Amino acid sequence: MFKKMLSFIIFFTSFQSHAIAVSSLFESADPDTHSADVIIANNDGKDMFINLEMAKVEYIDGKKVVTKVSRESLKDWTFSISPSQLILKDGEKKAIRLHNNCEKYNCKLDKDQVYAVDVTPVPYTDGKISAVAVSFGYRVYFMDPATDVKLKYDIKRVNDKEFKFSNQSNTMLNAVINTCSKNFSDDCIYQYKLLSGSEKTFSLPEEVINKSSIILNIINSNEVINEQVSI
Repeated sequence: MFKKMLSFIIFFTSFQSHAIAVSSLFESADPDTHSADVIIANNDGKDMFINLEMAKVEYIDGKKVVTKVSRESLKDWTFSISPSQLILKDGEKKAIRLHNNCEKYNCKLDKDQVYAVDVTPVPYTDGKISAVAVSFGYRVYFMDPATDVKLKYDIKRVNDKEFKFSNQSNTMLNAVINTCSKNFSDDCIYQYKLLSGSEKTFSLPEEVINKSSIILNIINSNEVINEQVSI
């Protein structure tokens, strides 16, 4: 049940007048290939040049640090995108592959490796990229999960309307509150995801604010961890 809900899938959703759409804003790597595919679609009405930029994301001492790739550091990175840029005609869609080339250390990951890809469309006319008009883009996250989970977290209620979630594990955790009375749907499943090393105070769903005890399921990306806690 939760496997489908774990992904931040927004399949070909565009907001307002976005020039492009992406199949997912978050992808967890396949454990065998350490890769994932994201589809980009052009629905703008004109050709688009799609620029892709990479960054590494991590939490150091509780603070989010985003390090963009440079020409000098590229050779030391294991993460790659293929293709690194593309041109989409109006109505066209193509897949890009996100890959963690971790073979040099046998893909034994002591913690999650998280990367971001900034997807930026630029109008492309008569074989030329516009130097002025830059359309709204997306940031897509890619995570290659830790090989062995070292679970450590703290979750507690702050007040009637909020709870604090702290993740000291070596992998991303997802706290899930199920308020569904009969059938499961996105409208009654609430997810609170935290990357390794981060903490945050979240607002509780209105449906459970007045309850003296709330049940949450704590799960990781591949559901090896799935435990129930009460706050």
